[in-house]
Amino acid sequence: MNRTVTIFGVIVLFILLLLVLGSIYLENQNEEMYNDSLMSNYEYNIIIESNSTLQNVTLYLPVPVFENESEVGLEMVNGDYYNKPSNWNLSLTDTEHGPMFKIEAAEIKPVYHSLPVAVPEPEPGSENIEDEVQEEEQIVESNEYSEETPVLTSFDFGTNVRADHMINTRFPVGNESVLLPKNNLRESEEGSEIPLPEHINPEYFDYESLVYAHYDASPDTEVQIFVQMDGRNEWWIYGWQSNGYSDRISIRLSGPQEGWVKAEGKLITGDGVYKD
Repeated sequence: MNRTVTIFGVIVLFILLLLVLGSIYLENQNEEMYNDSLMSNYEYNIIIESNSTLQNVTLYLPVPVFENESEVGLEMVNGDYYNKPSNWNLSLTDTEHGPMFKIEAAEIKPVYHSLPVAVPEPEPGSENIEDEVQEEEQIVESNEYSEETPVLTSFDFGTNVRADHMINTRFPVGNESVLLPKNNLRESEEGSEIPLPEHINPEYFDYESLVYAHYDASPDTEVQIFVQMDGRNEWWIYGWQSNGYSDRISIRLSGPQEGWVKAEGKLITGDGVYKD
């Protein structure tokens, strides 16, 4: 009887030892996958939309700043990235409200295009699908609204910068690059528009920012400007996971402009999955 109990105890201890070793192995594997795949990036994007021509344009827009410097802004000025406006002068400038992203252009013309055209299925034996599309059905562009060109296109450009450290996405203000100026930062009454899992608990904030706009335009000109900065950490442990923060401002302007204008700001922090 004692021999049976002893054998049973040894088997139980052996199984427990296997479970402990297996748990340690899996934990080490997860940590290795995490360290090998971890990527941290900043992304800065600007969208400008105008329904009429702007002339003699100067804009100062909020730029990501940390300790009075903007590494992301410098990349936006000097980098080679998709959709970079070739006929605009881009730079960083110091203002009474801190560093800002400066855009200068002699003229910004709107671009309207025709409605999308459905591409037909190719006929059997057809070698070139373009032969199936009539010339009058091709996309048409114009600098003015018309029944033929009713769709207004925005100017959308931005860049991505790799961070050399794990980004503090829970508490970015004071620790990471955020859009400045940022005045009257406060908790927002708004929340997520869709239900979130219990382990994802982002925080939402509102604030006021500033935009400087100077340009000549007709009185019925409508301009919309959106600026967004995202910081994100991503890694792979049997599937991609991430966390991040999102900082954005928006403003709508009417007619010609000459001076500083208040803009509405939104900040979302702690959005995603965290290991601790």
